[in-house]
Amino acid sequence: MSGAVGTLSRQWIPMPGGSCDVRMGEDALGQASKLFKSSVGTPRMCVAVVREDEDADLIEELRRELVDASFEVTLHEVERGDARTLDQATRLFSTFASTHATADDLCCALGDADVLSLAAYASGAWCGGMSLVAIPTDEVALLEGAFAPRGLAVQGQDNMIAVRPHARHVLLDYGLSLSAFDSEAACYARTLSVAAAMCGSERVFSELWDRADLMVSGDEDALTKQLMATAKARGQALSSTAAAIRQSVDYGHDIARAIARVAPKELPASMLVAEGMRFAARLAVGMEKLKLDDMLAQDELLQTFGIGMVQCNVEPGKLVEALKQERFQRTNRFMLLVPLAIGRVRLTSVDDDLLLEHASAWCAAHAVANEQ
Repeated sequence: MSGAVGTLSRQWIPMPGGSCDVRMGEDALGQASKLFKSSVGTPRMCVAVVREDEDADLIEELRRELVDASFEVTLHEVERGDARTLDQATRLFSTFASTHATADDLCCALGDADVLSLAAYASGAWCGGMSLVAIPTDEVALLEGAFAPRGLAVQGQDNMIAVRPHARHVLLDYGLSLSAFDSEAACYARTLSVAAAMCGSERVFSELWDRADLMVSGDEDALTKQLMATAKARGQALSSTAAAIRQSVDYGHDIARAIARVAPKELPASMLVAEGMRFAARLAVGMEKLKLDDMLAQDELLQTFGIGMVQCNVEPGKLVEALKQERFQRTNRFMLLVPLAIGRVRLTSVDDDLLLEHASAWCAAHAVANEQ
């Protein structure tokens, strides 16, 4: 940790083209007016982006903090449904236009990962880029909204338009953001922490390993440090000049999306991404590129964090087909993100026979007897 502001933990985290001031703690939103004021040269106007069903008291608290910072506030409510579409982006652009927003004005987004990703896309494009303050309402919104935002969907195809992270400030208020340990948001955040550690370095992985039990016990300091560390690892990866390192942020997700295509029912993202990581690690061991002990270490962390395994009946051939459809939707080369070592996750070509062998083993291990 690099310092504190009142009761808030604070750290500067790399972002593409700059850095981001991240603050976490109790009543963080109630201390936000000074932060808002410093986010632009001269406070004038702010477009506040929230979901239309967001808590009214929370929106009012945000509005008061912005007004105290001398902003004229225009509220933009994101319609129910998928926030990450071109239609939703066009609506937000229209709000920017109607309020005469410029690159010197502020966009402040409060909400889940989808709302923050939408705001990052629109504010980053408007007039060459507006300043953005992101206020995540859960841990996933911090990691997949403020850092490594989710891509926009086009014609039903998700994550087709990449969104560049560029928030100048991120504010995580424990009163509205820390989820119950067994909630999907908390489980998914822990899954992302393991993925980030596998992509980061042996040091980052060891630090997560050392604080895992404290996190499970609910130690707030350990949770704060790990959220900061995971955000930092993702920010550093996306700030890299090497495309291979930037691509590693998607570790586990490419295979997870393929499993979701063929699974007979909707499954939690935490479980899907964890399965993607397990599958990739076993594939890497089969390719003799990853040490067995490193694969088992990843497994043990996921188990310690309570991330369950997918149970469903899937045909191996269909899983392989889904993997290829997923990859060929975004590239003309079939390569999967696999860990070559802790700290080195890379897109790698996979032999068809080996892929089918591992798909068959995965399907057999995850089959459900007498599934209806």
